[in-house]
Formats: sequence, C-alpha cells, structure tokens
Amino acid sequence: MGKVLFLKSSSLENVALNNKINERIGSFFMAIHEEEVRKAVEAGDISLVIIYLKNVSDKERSEISKILTGILTVPYVLAGEREDLHKYFVANLQAHILRYIKTPVLLSAFIEEIKCILEKLGQSLPNNEELVKIAKKEIVEKEAPKHLLVVDDDLVALRTMSNVLNPLFKVSVAKSGAAAISFLAKEHPDLILLDYQMPVCDGLQTLEMIRAEEDYKNIPVFFLTGVDDADLVKKAMALKPEGYILKSAGPELLISKIEAFF
Repeated sequence: MGKVLFLKSSSLENVALNNKINERIGSFFMAIHEEEVRKAVEAGDISLVIIYLKNVSDKERSEISKILTGILTVPYVLAGEREDLHKYFVANLQAHILRYIKTPVLLSAFIEEIKCILEKLGQSLPNNEELVKIAKKEIVEKEAPKHLLVVDDDLVALRTMSNVLNPLFKVSVAKSGAAAISFLAKEHPDLILLDYQMPVCDGLQTLEMIRAEEDYKNIPVFFLTGVDDADLVKKAMALKPEGYILKSAGPELLISKIEAFF
C-alpha cells in the first residue's frame, strides 16, 4: 500500500500535527504546487492525495484546480469548511474525488476516516481506475447522500437548483405536480423542494395530493417560491410543510437550511 500525499497551504505550519498524522496514516506533506505534485505522483507509490483547503491563497486555489483537472491517476480527498468545499463542488471537476470531509473535525475522527478509505482501496483491484470506482461505490453505500426531489415548472430553475445541490445531495427533478406524484409512486426521496407557483397543479394542490397518499404522506416538503408575500406564506404553512424558502435567498442559505433540516 502506498503513501498518502497531504497538500496544504504554505501558511499552515504545524510540525507536531504533521507528525501525528504521519504516524497514523503514513503521510508526507507538500505545498500546493501542481508541478511538484505531478512529479511526486509520477515518481512515488502514492495511494491517496488529501487536499486541505484551509487558508489557501488565490494562487494555491488555482494550483488545486490544475491538480484536480490534470493529475487523474490518483484518488483524492478534499477537506475544508463547507464554503471552501462548495467551490469545488460546483466546478464539475473530473478528478476521482472519493470523499469531501467537512471541517472542523476531531483529528482522531479525521484519521479514522482516512484509514477507512485506505482500507477500502487496499481491498480493491490493482488497476488504479478500478480502485477508485470500487472505493467510491463502497463509500457511497456506507454514507449515501440524502435524496432530494426538486419540483418546478421553470426548466432554468430546475437546472440551477440541480447544479447547486448535486454535489452535496442526490437530486431528482420533476417539471410539474403530476410528474412529482408519478415519481413518488416509484421512489421515496428524503426531502421534496416544491415550487409554490406552478400552472395547472400548483404547489398547494401538489402538497395536498402528497399528504393524501398513505405511502408517501410523511415525506418532508419545503416550499420554494420567488414571491415574498405574507398571505401566500400563511396559505403555504397551513398545510404544515417542513419549511419555506425564497428562491432569492441564494444557494448558500438554501444549502444551509437543507443541511440544518437533516
């Protein structure tokens, strides 16, 4: 089993911490520099690259993007705060990213997570691409993302919501209330994000139909709307959805509300 290459900002120097991590997972540390990382990957037996996103500079951020899009022969773990991770979620990078670890996190928990990933890699086939595929599958099965159903008649809104939410959650979409009901007959998502204002069958009617069906009446629902109107809010909340989010709130607030709910 190869070593773990740990990349972090040059502004973060903590020899004692480095030694602790090295003792537990056999890692070595490097600055975030694409050319040097490429040389290390090509020359050494590296099983995993961990990129710690705390305090990275704009130049280092650019180097990270080069690494993830240019060095595709090793799997990666990204660790950082939610806002930092989200920058790479939305970049549609092609790298083999096995795990996003949200910080702050206890060092012991972080190390155990990495050891678990390394064990899974070790159980896989020697072909690197297969290593990544199998490890991804096993990690997803262990910690499957929450499944969201987004219901909106606006195709642009559906695409935008999917782009924002897909990196963090499994996302399905429905273009109407009727399509949502048909979907629920086959699958049960963990949360429904339901547009309030839709033609033919609006959000209220759709929620009434959801609540009327025994099989999926307990699926939680958040209303989404572009209108901030007190009377509309009262009508919506009368059906007791789990939440109400304005589309104008922006992706950060949307994600934070969903994460807080789960």
